[in-house]
Amino acid sequence: MRKTLFYSAAAMCGMALLFTACDKENNDDNESLPGGKGHILIEPTIKNDDGASGASYLLQIENFGDEIKFDNALQIGFSSTISTYGNDLYVFPSEMIRSNLEIVRYVRSENGFSRAASMQITPGSAPYTLIKADDSKAYIPQYGLGNILIVNPMTLELKGEINLGQYAHTDQSADPARGIIRDGKLFVALDQVGPTWMPFEDYRQVDVLVIDVNTDRVEKKISETTSGLSFPTRPFLPGMMFMTESNDIYIACCGNFGYDETYLKNGFVCIPAGSTEFDTDRTWDLSGTVIEGTDNWKPASIYNSYYMGNGKVIAFVACIELNEGNPYTAHNSIAAVIDLNNKTVKRIQGIPNTDPHSGSICEYNGKFYVTAYGVDASGVFSYDPATDSAEQVLQCNTDLSYLYIF
Repeated sequence: MRKTLFYSAAAMCGMALLFTACDKENNDDNESLPGGKGHILIEPTIKNDDGASGASYLLQIENFGDEIKFDNALQIGFSSTISTYGNDLYVFPSEMIRSNLEIVRYVRSENGFSRAASMQITPGSAPYTLIKADDSKAYIPQYGLGNILIVNPMTLELKGEINLGQYAHTDQSADPARGIIRDGKLFVALDQVGPTWMPFEDYRQVDVLVIDVNTDRVEKKISETTSGLSFPTRPFLPGMMFMTESNDIYIACCGNFGYDETYLKNGFVCIPAGSTEFDTDRTWDLSGTVIEGTDNWKPASIYNSYYMGNGKVIAFVACIELNEGNPYTAHNSIAAVIDLNNKTVKRIQGIPNTDPHSGSICEYNGKFYVTAYGVDASGVFSYDPATDSAEQVLQCNTDLSYLYIF
């Protein structure tokens, strides 16, 4: 199974810097800015029959009812990942197919995207996300090399590096994935994947590093070893590591992405507020919980999640009953509401099963918006937790790998 399986089939699945360059910002008043006008950001992905190649674009639309036009879209790497902070967009190189080895920061406005800064990366370093501490410091985990770059988020100038080699299990990389900052500490989840790019069979546990943001030193590694959960977060999805109203950190764990019937464990682990240790009493393996609204199916993996508040999470979960031959094109992911307090999982009616190139989640004005590429319907769907109802708001005949509403 290729490295890209976790990225697109369940996304589907020295110094790393070669040089850093700042790019002159364009004039936002320029009508020819790429990306188009609007406040709804989408990444349409047009995949080939194999599902592992194709083309992706970045563009804006003003309303969900607008026609999607590609004439002024910005072409990016196939299923490239994106981090968004305010009006700053960080676009990462594609791991699916050959693409430019650079991270680019764009500044978006209602008129389009201005290229503001960029940095070249080492082949195979596999950066997927940027974790911003403040306007002068950000962290970029390098999944392939097993280290974390410290950069200026505005200029993308390299400031330092945190080497994590000593925390890897048997190989050279601990596969640093997502991170979240709380109380001056950066909590970084380690995926710890083996040669098949799935969890080691002899190391099914959840590892997290605790790093002091002031000194950038690793204070310790903590591990949840009692449940058998593994693969904490997909590295490019920020909603899979979140804080509740009480500042408890929850981490969604994917396991083997629902493609190994002998190992279906997936769920959540928790690091309580004020603590730097796991609370195993709050660990929850979802693989034994029936999904309400289905034919007694149970989650085989979590593909994406987003905390809605009041202990509830909107998520895409995998079901082995929906697996097909090609994991890059299988419509095996369903939208659901997960209740962390009552330990229930309920299917959201009105959102179709989706393939792995869709499944983005964002929030806007109290509603939650997801992308889904189904057999009979595809596009953007809104979910209102107040009425527990969903409806389609945008029709699109391609996958939408990313969605963000400004």
